[in-house]
Amino acid sequence: MFRIRDPLHGTITLSPTEEKLLDCCQMQRLRGIRQLATAYLVYPGANHTRFEHSLGTLFLADRMCREMGMKEERIAKVRVAALLHDIGHVSFSHEAEAVLKGKLGTHEEVGRRMMLHGEVAEALSAEFSPREIADLSGTAPGSVITSDIGADRMDYLLRDSHYTGVAYGVIDTQRICTSVALGRHGLLIRERGLEAAESLLVARITMFSTVYLHKTVRIASRMLQQAIMLALEDDTLVEDDFLCLGDSQALDALGASKGAHEYAARIKKRRLFKKAYSVPMAKMRVPARKAEEELSHACGCPVLIDVPALSAKTDIMLEKKNGKTLPLSRESELVAALVAMQTRRLEALVICEEKDVKGVAAAAKRLFG
Repeated sequence: MFRIRDPLHGTITLSPTEEKLLDCCQMQRLRGIRQLATAYLVYPGANHTRFEHSLGTLFLADRMCREMGMKEERIAKVRVAALLHDIGHVSFSHEAEAVLKGKLGTHEEVGRRMMLHGEVAEALSAEFSPREIADLSGTAPGSVITSDIGADRMDYLLRDSHYTGVAYGVIDTQRICTSVALGRHGLLIRERGLEAAESLLVARITMFSTVYLHKTVRIASRMLQQAIMLALEDDTLVEDDFLCLGDSQALDALGASKGAHEYAARIKKRRLFKKAYSVPMAKMRVPARKAEEELSHACGCPVLIDVPALSAKTDIMLEKKNGKTLPLSRESELVAALVAMQTRRLEALVICEEKDVKGVAAAAKRLFG
């Protein structure tokens, strides 16, 4: 058995097959992909990676499976699926995926291809059917990883909170792990775990507003996306490059692009655009890219618009003592209020260079009313 020391969960023990998977180049490249992409520009400690998050997800998935009394054979499959759940992430994770998924697919689709072919498939084949592991995400056991109360979400909330220094992501993982059940359609939380599930959603929504949707993080992310689009347009990079490079290497590569150089340099030096105007999502009647073109033309300067991609909605199901299952948002007034509040708060950001803020703000006000 192979043991790794994790700052959140303590000692994580891996089987020989899991150790082989960890040594695959596709897993090792996750050491160079930050969990929170550009958030380190706001939270200096946010340099944790997809690599350690994958290990933490395995640990929590194992714990949940054992609490539910799963058989060892099924637990082993869930564990390797948890270890590999982020293997398809491109450089800069979700921020770059928003630009690249049209050609590459989502990180889940890319990860599936990696599990079915090449080094990862070969390592899996020593003990499992690669296709069975790849298909697990669409099954009830796979929801142990992917559910809103699953191992993936619990680990990243804990880990992101720890490394950003923001206390809002602290959740009662022990109570959740001992209160879950596996229903026909996926993971459920039993009524005794209601408060723990509520605290998880409170943590998630407060981490949205404090970290994931922080104004400066969003500005840096939108500038990064623009750099990627420009580098693809001038053929400095192709989509597949982002499956080979870590974040730092990809940023250097963007710096070599004639079109993307200015944006890459600004990100490296933290000379970021500023917010000129904000638009509640309910009032975003003009498509963002069209609005960018109109504002850039009208103001004679580069103008970008960031539209929040994260949703506050939840699919957590609550199992009542009488055996009935209901959406948690229907049973919990707190959850319903939090989801409604977060939805109301979502807004698009109009951003530009600091010297152009006043003019862009006036033009944006005219455009969006």
